[in-house]
Amino acid sequence: MLRSERLFQAVALPYALVTRHPVWERDCARMASELPPGCRRALDLGCGPGNSATHLRDAVPAVLAVDHAPAMLRRARRRDPRLLLVRGDARRLPVRDGSMDAVTFHSVLYLLPDRAAALRETARVLRPGGRAILLEPRDGIRAGTGLLRALPRPGWAITALLWRTMSGFYGRFTAADLRTLLESAGLRVVKLDEALDGLGLLAVAERPA
Repeated sequence: MLRSERLFQAVALPYALVTRHPVWERDCARMASELPPGCRRALDLGCGPGNSATHLRDAVPAVLAVDHAPAMLRRARRRDPRLLLVRGDARRLPVRDGSMDAVTFHSVLYLLPDRAAALRETARVLRPGGRAILLEPRDGIRAGTGLLRALPRPGWAITALLWRTMSGFYGRFTAADLRTLLESAGLRVVKLDEALDGLGLLAVAERPA
């Protein structure tokens, strides 16, 4: 299987185009609405072309956007020059312990070969009471129903089908899977909802105070 960072280096432009759909953008904005009170510093991990990072930057004074693919960072710069962009690794985030109010992942955790290590690193950089906010592909029958609901909207159907296909290669999560991973990293789950019209899961977890 092609490593995800090489894949996304190659497909940065088409990925940016298909993820500008209003449904995708709506749930990027929804992630920003889950930031902890008083949030001033957020890190968007696997920022891609800047979809979720831009919504975060509208709500937070400082957003550090991290991605492994230089092509994705260039797309993010074009979308929002306000972002602080860094090429980095989910297993070694370039920030101090307890220095972030929030860490966000949109369609990132499922691509990582060591998900547990990435979440432990997330817990390390969060301050007590800080939040990890994730939107990831969902496994199970309800996700298939979400794909069927997308069919009457051709633009969204294309985006949904591509995301569903990609996550079939790299892996999807049940709610129980995602909860277990977060709790194993020492994070307390405060919310687990469906997202992207049933195709995804939105998880919010806190580092205990």
